[in-house]
Amino acid sequence: DLSISSCSLLGCIGASSLLIMGGAASSEVKTGLEKASVDEITAAIKDLSQENIAKLKAALEASPKEDKKKLFDFKSGLLDCCAASPENYKVAAELPGARLIEMTLAPGQEDKPHDHPVHSMFVIQGGKLSITDYDETGKPKGDAHEVELPAGAPPIMPAGPHQVKNVGDTTVKIVFVEPTVMCQPCGGIGDYISPFKVAPECYKILAEDDMWITGMLTMDKGAVDPVHHHRDHLIYVLEGDEVTINVDGDESKAMAVPIKPEAGIPAPMSAPPFAKHSLKNSGTVTLKMLFFEAKM
Repeated sequence: DLSISSCSLLGCIGASSLLIMGGAASSEVKTGLEKASVDEITAAIKDLSQENIAKLKAALEASPKEDKKKLFDFKSGLLDCCAASPENYKVAAELPGARLIEMTLAPGQEDKPHDHPVHSMFVIQGGKLSITDYDETGKPKGDAHEVELPAGAPPIMPAGPHQVKNVGDTTVKIVFVEPTVMCQPCGGIGDYISPFKVAPECYKILAEDDMWITGMLTMDKGAVDPVHHHRDHLIYVLEGDEVTINVDGDESKAMAVPIKPEAGIPAPMSAPPFAKHSLKNSGTVTLKMLFFEAKM
């Protein structure tokens, strides 16, 4: 059988692979990424049979039901959004303790009742929604109310159950970060250099609460930012086709990574490319990336 260690090692081919896999990368693969050396990865690849490669592929594509059951424990008894309405909510990327969700509702479409923890959002495509709130027992509470959400809005939504219907004429697309019950502080960084302070022309804070910052990175073609740090964060690409990561700010460690719009990227501070770096927009268009960064 394919061992867990081999499966994890093969998933750790590098930050470039993780960027491409995004939310499809399993938790074991992500753990392996943090632990494996290049030599271990190379050896693991050589040792694998075709049968075990097939098993690895299945492991990467799987979404274990047991893990999903442990993500939330809502008093309402309702499912989380992805479990209740998988056609409308998909995991774009995830880290241990948090996940990035992409919500899409076409005109006239309604999701199923579901529950949420507190979540920070960003509206990609706005529209008009009708929202029915539910109580802690999972039953409707009062009449539905309508909200108009403009593109670019970064609301922070309280915890609680509800049901959402698109009563407008346009498809609504929203991304948001949800902490799970496994969410733990990601730790501090000595002499932390904030990207918002050293490169305010590139980095903007759109919203924040005690747990998360909703940030936006915008870089012209060919632009380079100063070296800076990040805590655990989840990225959603809005525009761009390539970014070069200078690990630790060292251009000799440059990694050119292809990206594409609507890609979700898990960026743990335990992975060297993400904790401390400088970036260059090495692509052919303006780079624009939304990110949700943990504050602890």
